Amino acid sequence: MVSRRRFAQVYSSDDEEDFVAETRSQGQNSRRPDDGTPVKPDDAKPVGEPVKVTGRGERRRNHYGQFEYKGERYELEDTVMLFSEENSLIPYIAIIKDITKKQDGRMMILGQWFYRQEDAKKKDGGNWVVNDTRELFYSFHRNEVPVESVMHRCLVYFVPDHKQLRRGRGFIVRKVYDTVDKKLWKLTDKDYAVSQQREIDLFVHKSLSRLGDLPDL
Repeated sequence: MVSRRRFAQVYSSDDEEDFVAETRSQGQNSRRPDDGTPVKPDDAKPVGEPVKVTGRGERRRNHYGQFEYKGERYELEDTVMLFSEENSLIPYIAIIKDITKKQDGRMMILGQWFYRQEDAKKKDGGNWVVNDTRELFYSFHRNEVPVESVMHRCLVYFVPDHKQLRRGRGFIVRKVYDTVDKKLWKLTDKDYAVSQQREIDLFVHKSLSRLGDLPDL
């Protein structure tokens, strides 16, 4: 019998061994690099015409498929490292889910966040543990940060538990972290909310296509 579908609500990658910085929450699961830095309009700019416009007046926003920052172009679904708050040397990692420009000229991205084991708390205390220092946990937690937070792209592969991954570049994801119930779920579980199940299946398919045939454990 299939259990009720999880995550029905979205909560508001060389051998790099850097990970997502430790969550410093204000309220529920807030991951917001400091957005008080003055914006330099010439540094961050949208590319192309808006794909849609939302809001009115001061709340009006233009949404884009790409932006340029410090000579690099980024687009939706890119996985990026971001400067963490409080100048920690450990960056955040997220997937770009939306790119917007506010009426005051500020460029923002909506990030969907990865967690490292130090971030992933258990409900009864302690932390979830990983066997590979490259491993991250995926989540459906999202929130906005300024584009000036972006450092560079990074590689993240979604690999099911039963597949063996050779040593190489990039991070790996084998489980999804539930930021509300503080549990871990396998990528191969089949009772996520429909849109999120489709998203995970697509990430796994793309990763295995790029990595080639992986042996079973």
